[in-house]
Amino acid sequence: MIFDESKDQEEQPLERHLEELSERLKKILIFFIVIWVIVTFVPVDISHSYIPLVAELSKDMVSYVLPENITWYGHTFNVTVIYTSPFEGFNVIMYTSLLFAAIISSPYIAYQVYEYVKPALYPEERERMKGVAVAGVGLFIFGSALGYFGLSPITMKIMLMLQAAPAPTDNFLISMTYSKLLSFIIGLTLATGAVFEIPLIVYYLIIYGVIEPEKLKGYNSRVIFIIILFIAAVITPDPSGITMFMLAIPFYAVFTIGVHLASKKVKNKGVKKLERAAVIR
Repeated sequence: MIFDESKDQEEQPLERHLEELSERLKKILIFFIVIWVIVTFVPVDISHSYIPLVAELSKDMVSYVLPENITWYGHTFNVTVIYTSPFEGFNVIMYTSLLFAAIISSPYIAYQVYEYVKPALYPEERERMKGVAVAGVGLFIFGSALGYFGLSPITMKIMLMLQAAPAPTDNFLISMTYSKLLSFIIGLTLATGAVFEIPLIVYYLIIYGVIEPEKLKGYNSRVIFIIILFIAAVITPDPSGITMFMLAIPFYAVFTIGVHLASKKVKNKGVKKLERAAVIR
């Protein structure tokens, strides 16, 4: 009997944790579904016909990135988007609605995760976690905005010009499928957003002593810049190198600032430790 009671006492906290986790997952799922329904089915115009919000969002994304025509050595080529199957329009709507639902829901998801782990954190760790969340969201938004507003339209224009270069000058139409175009836009946008999380990761690796900041300076900083150029070249398919430098330069700047701030914080911690040791003596 004593053994059974102690066993129940040990298992009780785990059961409470699982129940709380289950409740928070339900809240996240319900919130995500509500946002998805709003994005997918709420109309933006019902005066003439039913136009759901997701259709306008995907159309605006594509129209911003894709030019109507391309001019090459005095010749103008029209650019058009086509569907290659009757299911492609449905796939585009589902893909776009799930993406925007995930993006809109992400702050709420982060909040639920934070509330779940908060009881296990010290006050200092809670403040640090808040800082990580704010910095991570900010860097992701900055990188995604650079990818969508800067890299996507320039990359698309250059790639279309390369298609137009060997094309005949008469009766030539450049076309692409809607789903592939949207996948390119979303993929590049999310990739640039994710890449800008790397400086934040390096910052905390320095703070926790995993990486020495001196190893990221001097000659090694040049090697890091070359690595960044390689990463930017992989993310941006533009062969001209323009978008590669558009991504690499701000990324390297953020990376350098992160290393400098982390190095300064490590030095301040060292000074405080020496001062405490001097007081104790």
